[in-house]
Amino acid sequence: MKGQKERAIEEYYVYGWKVLVLIDVHTRLPLAMKVVQIQEYEGRWLVPLLEQAQHNLGVRGHISTIVIDRGYLDGEDLWQVDQLGVLFVIVGKTNMAVTQDAQALAKRERVHVRERLVRHGHGKTATQERLRTELVGIEGLTTYDDYGDPQQTQYAHRRDYQGQPINAVVVRRWDNRVPANDGTVYLTNAPVSDPFVVFDTYDGRAVIENGIFKEGKHPWHLGRFPKKTEAAVVVHCHFTVLVMALATAFRLWQAKPAISPAQETDTRPSLSTALLGGEGTARWRLRLKQENRDKVIVFFADAYGIFHLAELAILSGVRLHRLPSDLGSPQAILERYDISP
Repeated sequence: MKGQKERAIEEYYVYGWKVLVLIDVHTRLPLAMKVVQIQEYEGRWLVPLLEQAQHNLGVRGHISTIVIDRGYLDGEDLWQVDQLGVLFVIVGKTNMAVTQDAQALAKRERVHVRERLVRHGHGKTATQERLRTELVGIEGLTTYDDYGDPQQTQYAHRRDYQGQPINAVVVRRWDNRVPANDGTVYLTNAPVSDPFVVFDTYDGRAVIENGIFKEGKHPWHLGRFPKKTEAAVVVHCHFTVLVMALATAFRLWQAKPAISPAQETDTRPSLSTALLGGEGTARWRLRLKQENRDKVIVFFADAYGIFHLAELAILSGVRLHRLPSDLGSPQAILERYDISP
């Protein structure tokens, strides 16, 4: 029709799934998980995941603190976490009133400072840089209207409404970098008298990005499910995360004798990093392949043994031009493996 503009209508379909995981930041072991469709709001699963994780732990452990991705930011859910007696740390969104209030108050509150020296380069050309981080702790903010019991937050539109108090940590400077938007704001129910405790606690969120999703997608093929059906995706994701957990637990158990109990206490905040030396699954597999490339497994009836190729050659009577001097005779090899000749 004349005078009307054509309007393009675009239709698209969304396929996919999201894996929601709650893990222990010290050991990188998953405590609870849920597989949902990609369009589903993951925030509704925060409290169920926390409750399931605590149920799975039973009496063996108690969850005292959680760090949360901003996608789970919901005031009523955070209030439930608080009522469960669990401390939380989450980044606030820039358009939230509580975030803007915290940023404004931080401009006239006492700043907590931490400095560290970083060395750049080597030898005579090496230089040192002093990196400065400035934080401000704000207590008792009441402008997060959604933070509270649903029976209370339903009256948030009233003029006399006052929300539940929540604390905040504002980052004014991070390693000499001054943020452009008045600083990142961490919302928390934890004490902020020393804001660096909250600031350092939130670093644990990187563990789930690197220890579960980055590792899961590359070495463990988490995103390559066998069939495009719900059952196939759910089984594949649960089985993959389970095997990842078993492999991590085995590596931690294998590496634990390498440190003393005193060292273990000192390295508790990053136990997995301390024991595994920051070695990911891909490098771990490559190292095992290199260490065992000259070994073979031999089956005989209901018994088996793992031998070096040179040891197998000696036991088989094969003559070799060059033999390692530490292998010894066939009898010595068998005695080394506690086998009677």
